[in-house]
Amino acid sequence: MADALTVFTPVEREVDELQAYLDALSPSVFERLEMLHLARVQIFHSLVHQGPRQRQTDTLRVPQLVFTSTYDGSLDDYLDALRIRVPEADEWWGRCPGYPGRDDAAAFGSYVKGHAIRTSLWASAIPGATVADVRESLALRERIVSFAVDAQGLDAAALHERFRAEF
Repeated sequence: MADALTVFTPVEREVDELQAYLDALSPSVFERLEMLHLARVQIFHSLVHQGPRQRQTDTLRVPQLVFTSTYDGSLDDYLDALRIRVPEADEWWGRCPGYPGRDDAAAFGSYVKGHAIRTSLWASAIPGATVADVRESLALRERIVSFAVDAQGLDAAALHERFRAEF
């Protein structure tokens, strides 16, 4: 079952350098996390006014680094995998006050959890499916497409024989 994590941390120094780093960051860094559905790291410099029904405008005193993700499994297992497999976390949270780094698992987990907010609205593209389920389905799709391409022009008997052999 998927869950979500949203973390807000103030960025008090090197904001422009951090923005440049995030702009250049490859999304593939998150492929190292087999339980991850999606993740995003960005800087909020200001908040958008939501219209006349919003009683007051929320103003940020300092930019906020926002890390959002949807993952399978327990939060502790996810944070451990993030800490171990994504050294880039030191680059984005390293400019935030009090960040302890990734070396101490307990301190890292406490820092992230201490800056997490309750995520009350999030989406999963395929509710009820784990990342492993999605990857397995995509692999099967690739096998079927390859089979269809390779089997073009076969007569019914040969197609049936090849299908049974393949699947």
